[in-house]
Amino acid sequence: MKILGQPVSSMYIWAIVLLSALAIISSYTLHTFPLALISAIIASGIMEILIRKYYLKHAFKIPYSGLITGLIIGSVVPINAPILLIIIASLIAVASKFFIQYKSTNIFNPATLGMIAALPLFGLGDEWWVASNYNIYGIAITLTPVLIILAYEARRLPTAISFVVVSFFLYIITNASQLSLATAVSILFSINFFFAFVMLIEPKTSPHNNYAQLAYGASLAVLYLVFAYLGLAYPLLIVLLVGNLSYLLYRKYGKR
Repeated sequence: MKILGQPVSSMYIWAIVLLSALAIISSYTLHTFPLALISAIIASGIMEILIRKYYLKHAFKIPYSGLITGLIIGSVVPINAPILLIIIASLIAVASKFFIQYKSTNIFNPATLGMIAALPLFGLGDEWWVASNYNIYGIAITLTPVLIILAYEARRLPTAISFVVVSFFLYIITNASQLSLATAVSILFSINFFFAFVMLIEPKTSPHNNYAQLAYGASLAVLYLVFAYLGLAYPLLIVLLVGNLSYLLYRKYGKR
């Protein structure tokens, strides 16, 4: 696919369209203007343009990757996060794509690295406000499962689905004493599909082999439950960085 004469992956287009749609719907529901989200998109996009032009000496190119990074950051941090936090997170995120690499690909999920560095500086948590729930007949439903399209486009469905399935059954087991159909459905829709279908499946920082994908998604679901049980701050963000590091070790040593 080409836009303005430039080739672009269909996954990038789906990501921008779906993440933007969720942000618009959620900000309307919350009655809050998403200034932090817009700031993150601008900051990440400009940062990528500058690095490509002045560091890589490349001609201008629409910064699709940077725009998606900004969309993710702006969707996870508080909707009214300080602009300085957004700038710091965006700068670290985009810079990590170019300066923290192994075999010419980034090691860590950029948005996650930027947020885990910036959020503690301001004493704020990860809000995931775009993954808003809507009560229907007393059951909390989220619109984020539509993001499964991104996992499909990224060829990472086994990763996302294994994370969701293992998380679901772990939650069922830990809530067995109060289990009912409504509880089971609520548990299913309380799983962070935004994390599973957007961040976990980032192609450059996750396995491509189907069996490795299944192991990756399932093991991170277990690790997340452990981190959440221990009360660690930013458990999903930390889990993803641990997973990225594990995948790096797998790439370096796993095939020997």
